[in-house]
Amino acid sequence: MSEVLTKYKDFTNWLQHLKQIPEEYWLVPIKDGKWSVGEIVAHIKAWDVFVWDERVAYFVSGSEIPAKKVDVEEINSHAANEAKSGISKNQLLDEVIECRQVVAKKLGEVPSSVWQEKIEMGSKMITLCEYISGLVEHDEHHRTQIEEFLAAKGGWNIKAGSVDR
Repeated sequence: MSEVLTKYKDFTNWLQHLKQIPEEYWLVPIKDGKWSVGEIVAHIKAWDVFVWDERVAYFVSGSEIPAKKVDVEEINSHAANEAKSGISKNQLLDEVIECRQVVAKKLGEVPSSVWQEKIEMGSKMITLCEYISGLVEHDEHHRTQIEEFLAAKGGWNIKAGSVDR
């Protein structure tokens, strides 16, 4: 649990370094038909909010997650629109970082026994630890996309400790 929670929380260190990239790259699609860095960052925040509002309470109570349809496209579309709403790069990054820190803090307050209890989600059984591990993998997927885009665009190399060009 602690390793997964640490990885989840520490993603904010990497997000902080995105403040150093030029504004000109913020809303440029990373590839044809893909989102921009800003849209991906807003997407991460949207799913952090969803996880806290719509998932964690079920793990804590040990209840089955109700089989209601999640409108993934609506959540993602709203996030993309937020990134393009005129919000500044640094303001959006600050909001995403704060959101992640708040959710990570709240997750840290969940008793360790809850992290290993399986609950039903759809047709499978899953623990909170496995669920948050999936979010960490999701973060890594988007980190890789952004790093490859920035390396190709301007030779930007973003790592947890530095931004090199």
